[in-house]
Amino acid sequence: MIGTFGRLWYWILTTLMVALAVVWLLPAVWVVVTSLKLTENIVRVPPEWIPWPATLEHYGEVLFSSSRTARIGRAFLNSTVVSLGSVAVVLLTSAMAAYPLARMRFRGRGLVFGLLVGSLMIPNAVILVPQYVLVQRLGWLSTYQGLIVPEAAMTFAFGVFLLRQFFLTIPAELEDAARIDGAGPWQIFTRILLPLSQPVLGALAIFAFRSAWNDFLWPLIAVNKPDMFPLPVALALLRGAYAAESYGPIMAGAALSALPLLIVFLVANRRIVEGVRVSALKG
Repeated sequence: MIGTFGRLWYWILTTLMVALAVVWLLPAVWVVVTSLKLTENIVRVPPEWIPWPATLEHYGEVLFSSSRTARIGRAFLNSTVVSLGSVAVVLLTSAMAAYPLARMRFRGRGLVFGLLVGSLMIPNAVILVPQYVLVQRLGWLSTYQGLIVPEAAMTFAFGVFLLRQFFLTIPAELEDAARIDGAGPWQIFTRILLPLSQPVLGALAIFAFRSAWNDFLWPLIAVNKPDMFPLPVALALLRGAYAAESYGPIMAGAALSALPLLIVFLVANRRIVEGVRVSALKG
């Protein structure tokens, strides 16, 4: 009886999860379907879920042909540079901050870590004004560094927390053996802890890349040169250029913007789960 009830409950939960996944995926599927339709077939009642005849003309228009989309390619490059730069800064600074918080003894260590974790509760919108003033006084408006450094700062505290939790799981005997062999803190950090941290570093890199790639508000505020717009801002301008005529180029641009994140997730989804799991082994 218990076994029958358990199987029934399993199938109920499976059905609910599949239904939830379908509902969540419908908007994404609709974006792709719409981007493949002819312009005259996009707005129809009832809507068509199978684009026939299918066409790639909207992708060609977004990438190559239209003067209104001339900066989409540059925006794609900007987003790539900003996202990869943000990943590099986050990995470097978070690892260097997490190491002393996890493996060194000094006064105020708990307070510093508590302040870092507490900063995760502060909404990003609260710090926009002081962040803008700082970047403006540094002369970084409409520059790559003005986009990369604030983007990295938004993920820094989470990266420190994630890496510190992992560093706490590494046996102290490894460090003791390295010290006996004459290694200093820098050698222990670079030659022992970082190589062992590859799953967590991979997960953090993916989180940082996704955050920087999708961010819209900060680039909208910090950039006033069209050639420096990242992809989310360029897509918003694309929507303004085409909304009265055709949704095809808009959906094509949205599909292209989601493609890198989809590829990253498909390639590295196991690393995301593994990195979070390993970091959570010790609180």
